Amino acid sequence: MKKENRKRLNGLFRGIKIVAFGAVLLIMAFIGLLWFARPDTSELEKRTLTPFPSITLSGLWDGSFFSQVDTWYADTYPLREGLIAGSKWMENHYGTRGEQLVGDVQVADTIPTEGGSYEEMEEDLEDDSLPDEPEAVTLPDTEGLEDGTITETGDFQGSIYITGNAGYGFYYFSESGAKTIAKTFNTTYKQVKDKVNMYVLICPQSGGVMLDEDIVNSLGASDENAAINYVDSLLNPGIHGVNPFPNLKAHNAEYIYFRTDHHWTALGAYYAYQSFCVEKGIQYHDLDYFETREYPDFIGTLYSKSNKSSVLAENPDTVIAYVPHGTNSMHLQEESGAECDWNIISDASNYSSNNKYIAFVAGDQPFSYAHNPEITDGSACLVIKDSFGNSFIPFLVDHYEYVYWIDFRTTKNTISQMADDYGIQDVIYCLSIYNGASSGASNLLAKVGQ
Repeated sequence: MKKENRKRLNGLFRGIKIVAFGAVLLIMAFIGLLWFARPDTSELEKRTLTPFPSITLSGLWDGSFFSQVDTWYADTYPLREGLIAGSKWMENHYGTRGEQLVGDVQVADTIPTEGGSYEEMEEDLEDDSLPDEPEAVTLPDTEGLEDGTITETGDFQGSIYITGNAGYGFYYFSESGAKTIAKTFNTTYKQVKDKVNMYVLICPQSGGVMLDEDIVNSLGASDENAAINYVDSLLNPGIHGVNPFPNLKAHNAEYIYFRTDHHWTALGAYYAYQSFCVEKGIQYHDLDYFETREYPDFIGTLYSKSNKSSVLAENPDTVIAYVPHGTNSMHLQEESGAECDWNIISDASNYSSNNKYIAFVAGDQPFSYAHNPEITDGSACLVIKDSFGNSFIPFLVDHYEYVYWIDFRTTKNTISQMADDYGIQDVIYCLSIYNGASSGASNLLAKVGQ
């Protein structure tokens, strides 16, 4: 009898859940039909929303009219403002999200104008020490370079902001997130400072580097340079903060970000490498030091997130790679545990159009390393990275005898263990601003930092 009662109750609860779910769907569908309640502008996003498309014979014939109606429907849904705010609240309570695909509008905190201080993060400063002063190395003079800042406004296609022939990504600052990740870096430093030097290089999104600040502000996005500086101001004085933003901004008339993908190009990574070398006090190599390879017809993540924008499809990227001088050989370990030898820069000529970025260091593997036989001083560095680090790593190969790199999202390695096993001297974090200046990646980075 009890068993039969439980079955009846379970059936009743299932029925209630089905009815409730169906009721919610009907209510949401009804709200979507309230034409008069659809907003024209977004207060949260500070922009004009997508208008209802004009009906044309060509649009009906090729199907673009119906795609535009889909975009209009989603962009002007009456409850969209509340859903965005709720999504932002939930995302701030997530664990790591991998890498932000950049077009999704959020609600940003105001970046404190006075910056922060390590003292407000930590109470015990007795055992902290300043890093050694690096040798005097300076960036090349950028005076007279063309200003490539884009002032032409665009609009959203799918979740991607497009102006001209390119899509752009943005960053939305969270003060609590910035403090959380800075505390993670500081905790790691205290655990490993007797073994290694520590560098934190945060990679900007394309929007803040390439677009006029009025456009960035109109979308409610944050000043990425100010955000990186704020995180750096919270770091232990013994940590080397590397901000590549000013050098990238100075070169924004060049091909430093892809049009159809959220990553920087190898040229963008090169300018970040220059900034790292200045902080470390070593002389960077000029671009003509490297062998150059080109792999055209790359169409990346921004295209797929833009509802396959025809503008992006008609303007594919070229992956330009710079091959290290000392070696192009590497060894990698996959998530499955399988190991193999590979190339630091692979021939991507026959890779599919959306996979050509894998030309750099075989993509995102848990553990990899390269040995440069032309250097015999025992020098070794460890790069803790997401995929922005892939095109950065090749430039380090000609400065160390051994370069090791791990993807923090899948590795089982830790800094202390690798320092003991491989004689690591320098640890270099190379992370997208969404992993390096937000809280989402802090738990995984804390595990790696042990």
